[in-house]
Amino acid sequence: MRPAVLRLITLGVLITWGLGAVGAILLLGLSTPIAVLVGAILIVSGPTVVLPLLSFVRPPDRVRATLKWEGVMMDPIGALVAVVVFASLTASNGLSTFSVEQFVLSLAVGVGSGLIFAILLVPILATHRLSGRDKVAATLMMVVAAFLVADLVYADSGLAAALVMGIALINQSRVNMTYIDEFKATLIPILLGILFILLAANIDVGDVIKLGLPGLAFVAFLAFVVRPLAVLTTAGLAITWKERFLMMTISARGVVAAATAPVFGLALVDKGMKGADEIVPVVFLVIAGTVLISAILSPLVARSLGMLGKSAPSVFFVGAPRWATALGTALEAAGAEVRFWTVDSVQIERAKTAGLSVSTEPIDPRDPDRITGLSGVALIAIATTDDALNQLFAYELSQALEPDQIYRVPGPENALEVVRNAGRLIRTDVGIDEVEKRIESGQEFAVFDSDAELPDGAVPLLVLETTRNLSHLDLFFYCDRPDSPQRRLRRVAALVP
Repeated sequence: MRPAVLRLITLGVLITWGLGAVGAILLLGLSTPIAVLVGAILIVSGPTVVLPLLSFVRPPDRVRATLKWEGVMMDPIGALVAVVVFASLTASNGLSTFSVEQFVLSLAVGVGSGLIFAILLVPILATHRLSGRDKVAATLMMVVAAFLVADLVYADSGLAAALVMGIALINQSRVNMTYIDEFKATLIPILLGILFILLAANIDVGDVIKLGLPGLAFVAFLAFVVRPLAVLTTAGLAITWKERFLMMTISARGVVAAATAPVFGLALVDKGMKGADEIVPVVFLVIAGTVLISAILSPLVARSLGMLGKSAPSVFFVGAPRWATALGTALEAAGAEVRFWTVDSVQIERAKTAGLSVSTEPIDPRDPDRITGLSGVALIAIATTDDALNQLFAYELSQALEPDQIYRVPGPENALEVVRNAGRLIRTDVGIDEVEKRIESGQEFAVFDSDAELPDGAVPLLVLETTRNLSHLDLFFYCDRPDSPQRRLRRVAALVP
């Protein structure tokens, strides 16, 4: 685990919890027991809120990875702390007597159950006797079993079990876990949508409005005092102060806070605890306020620090033969962001000499999120000199990305076309060998507007299209295709003498 993430989920959690409780007492006038519970609930900062913000801001990879894993870890930690505090409050008839023993025992049971079921599941998946759908079912069954067993052994430890099991599975190398991504991508939006509708239906807007200026002051206190202090725990680590300052602006609460607040609040109201009816409106005001502040402030700060992700169309080349680096240079000159991946020393040197960005880290086409520099890519151009490898990359990447994002060079004339779900990067009637010959003879790529007159001897090879706002997700290659919608801007990439 990254040292920065470890500090944020340990020291950062303590600061957020403690100062959140103090702020609730001083600014909102909550009783100490209720304030301690509110502080615990507001520890969370989940990926369901943070990841969309990161996609919008597109910060550097180190900031993105740190905030992503902080969010992933914060949700279960905050929920677990809140559960233990709630149990302590109810057991002590409203006195705030938080039990460290309860927390440690709950965490230990959850960790043990999660690890045991992860160890049991990996050999089952590694037998290769299960199809993709069966693997999803088996994984879901074992996660539910780990959750239930942990809860049976010690109440409210199931969440920790599910978290630990997930961490163990994603960090083992025996079985590739990307098969579950499609199931997760389908299930999560449905569940989140239903959950937010159900939770919001129970909120009385009048109760939120009654919080008034003290409520807004509490939100500001969390965003501008507590969050910066929590991020300062990363001081001394390999994070620049610019990156640290940007991290201070991204800390929104999400679905876990929204889900736990009504459960605890209503239960304490039923038990007659004074001030319990304020838990839900306070938490929902914080959710709305922190999301709004992060959404407005983080891109402004990122832009002022020069850390806002480029909005230019982005192309990722797999392989860097001479013609591809020539094309990449032309695309970059036309305003696109171009990145290459290759392990060939000659290609690496050529691309770097041309001033192009090159990655040499191991690449797994089945897991594009782990490919360095692939976040925010508009399209992938597969251009290695091995047609079989090109087809493999095209097939695997098309399982994880949109088919319109994948393009590859045409194979040899008599090659067997096994994969057909990727667009062609270069015109069919002009082979790669011909393109290479022209490049070696001194010709080069240039990009022209579609209505411009091409120079004599120019050979148009592909059409680029972007939307008018030049979004980083709206770049397409079109060759051997019919005319496209007029709302797009078209440019022609051609070889010129």
